[in-house]
Amino acid sequence: MWRETVMLALASIAQNRLRAFLTTLGIIFGVMAVIAVVAIVQGVFYVYTSQLEGLGAGFMFVVSGNPEAEEKIRQSSWVTADDGVLVEREVDGVLAVSPYFFDRRKLTLRGQSADAIIMPTTERYPDIQNHYVEEGRFFTALELRTRARVVVIGPDLAQQLGLMRAVGEQVRLYGVPFTVIGVMEQKNGINALGQPFDQAAIIPHSTALTFSSPMRGGMLLIKLDEVDDVDRVKEEVRRAMRRGHRLGVGEPDDFQIITQSDLIESVGKITGIATWVVLAIVGVALLVGGIGIMNIMLVSVTERTREIGIRMAVGARRQDILAQFLVEASLLGLIGGLIGIAIGYGVSWIVTLVVPEFPPPHVPAWAIVLGFVFSASIGLIFGMYPAARAARLDPIEALRYE
Repeated sequence: MWRETVMLALASIAQNRLRAFLTTLGIIFGVMAVIAVVAIVQGVFYVYTSQLEGLGAGFMFVVSGNPEAEEKIRQSSWVTADDGVLVEREVDGVLAVSPYFFDRRKLTLRGQSADAIIMPTTERYPDIQNHYVEEGRFFTALELRTRARVVVIGPDLAQQLGLMRAVGEQVRLYGVPFTVIGVMEQKNGINALGQPFDQAAIIPHSTALTFSSPMRGGMLLIKLDEVDDVDRVKEEVRRAMRRGHRLGVGEPDDFQIITQSDLIESVGKITGIATWVVLAIVGVALLVGGIGIMNIMLVSVTERTREIGIRMAVGARRQDILAQFLVEASLLGLIGGLIGIAIGYGVSWIVTLVVPEFPPPHVPAWAIVLGFVFSASIGLIFGMYPAARAARLDPIEALRYE
């Protein structure tokens, strides 16, 4: 019975292909928007969390300021390199600590220029970020102490400057020459602070301080020995930072300690909110699509009144008529959903191809299931009234209908 009902519904849709397509446009655009937005948002989240997980669970950083107590802390309080020395000396379980900040400058070489993300740090940066040199070497502790004008650049910068062999070249940064001593390995994506790895120019922290000041007070990058010690080390770092900043009992922290899990949780909340907001907005488009299906199904009931009468006359029950129109409405929604899923996935890929360095889309299984369920449910819900109207027709009156 159900097989026959489905075949009848498909035959009816096939007879009016253009009308069926126009009817499902609202569903198509609604589902397309759901899939495209979810694919883009989840793609960004997937790449970002993959980069964070690549740092290892035993990673945290300390930043200046405390949004929860902005009016109660000293606005001039900064996280400095001295805080890093204190943490590394006093906290057990810390593998490496590095002061860090970032800046945007141009690197120039023989008329070529490239926009660089300046990352001032220490010789411990590769171990902390799991980001290593591909060509040449990283700078040493001696070069950090002597404020040497050396730089390690990302592969994208080397390409933009036209450097086939970058090591030993003299590039200009802050208006003065810096010697390129290494090129970092290719590491597509962004670091924990949202900066692209491959566009980085990494220089000694002490050297950078002679040319630029940390914006918003700078920060510390911290790598732990053991991932199981995150909570304990976080609390010990907090106590050491409070001592270093001479905070009294009752005074709020003038810094924040953020772990890898904190970052992933925060980004997950943001992407989740963004996804649900979009779903709510797209729900309007799906509602419009459902109304379109209901209107066309009502027209279809009117057009096929005599056919309904004939079916009833030869033995079709009211529930058979109801099922026929419900299945037809559900199939219209489902077909629109399938087309919308395909177009939405294609749109998300087009966005990643058009926008440079945009992460590839990631469509989770729940998004596809949601697209199917939404589209089929919209067709079913908005097809109930036309189907019920068809089932309530009087067979004799239906047969007389012209």
